[in-house]
Amino acid sequence: MTGAAEQQRINGITVEELSVIFRLPEGDVCAVDSVSTHFPEGKITGLIGESGCGKSVLGLALLGLLPPYASVAGEMYLDGSPLTPETARKRLGTEIGLIPQSPSDSLNPARTVSAQLQEALLPLKLGRKQRMMKARELLSAFGFPEPERILRAYPHELSGGMQQRVLCAAGAACSPRWILADEPTKGLDRDLRSQVRETLLSLREHGVKSMLVITHDLPLARSLCDTMAVMYAGQVLELGSGILEKPLHPYTRSFLAALPENGFQSMPGVAPKAGERLPGCPFAPRCPIAVPRCHQERPPACSPEPGKTVRCFQYV
Repeated sequence: MTGAAEQQRINGITVEELSVIFRLPEGDVCAVDSVSTHFPEGKITGLIGESGCGKSVLGLALLGLLPPYASVAGEMYLDGSPLTPETARKRLGTEIGLIPQSPSDSLNPARTVSAQLQEALLPLKLGRKQRMMKARELLSAFGFPEPERILRAYPHELSGGMQQRVLCAAGAACSPRWILADEPTKGLDRDLRSQVRETLLSLREHGVKSMLVITHDLPLARSLCDTMAVMYAGQVLELGSGILEKPLHPYTRSFLAALPENGFQSMPGVAPKAGERLPGCPFAPRCPIAVPRCHQERPPACSPEPGKTVRCFQYV
């Protein structure tokens, strides 16, 4: 490993040849396919792509929260230290915080906000009174003018935006350096999505230096994220800054062209079936500039521009 690669491992989250395969009765499904990439420290990175491309599975692998029937191969590192399912779970809450998707599903409807925030604070090993005080402080910091009332409330008594802020408070409870937010605006209207963006930005005031935001919400990604990673069929095809403004990979260009603001330009063909592993570039069957080599070999990662990494033979 080169000195630059070693330094990269030390600063941020690095995955090397990471694969996640679900062993199911009907057959194996490869959700993450030999991904090697780096999410830099001190940045908000957006992880984007179509439904089913492996974004959330990659996030769950980093947190050690995959189900027992998932088989994981490859290596993961946080600031140079190996991340295994066991070590990731131990670091969850203290070094890596999680903001899950769908607040109404993620918050326990039978427990008060107080009980759920206090549970999030358990890694700090505080006494009950200290946890209550910390819970009040968290709610105040996340924009609740009456924290006592919110602590007594059950999730169904709060609006969607308030529930999302409670989840953000729980994720930031132990001041982790990293936050993984999984579809934080899913199911929310435009006004609430704007509130969530402001709440995520405020996490930097609570000791959170870096974030990985998994999202379908491209306006959120465009306004929130410093850098972007684009996934397709279990692989990261493009990574870097300015991707939404100047995409390099043919898939990224086609993906963005299909958006409403770009005229719904349809993408030809269909994505590989779940679990299907193609020998070459996974986008080759749909790519307008593919050559025979694209169907036979996997493109290596290259950097055609400073700060960008792309896997495409046109740049090799």
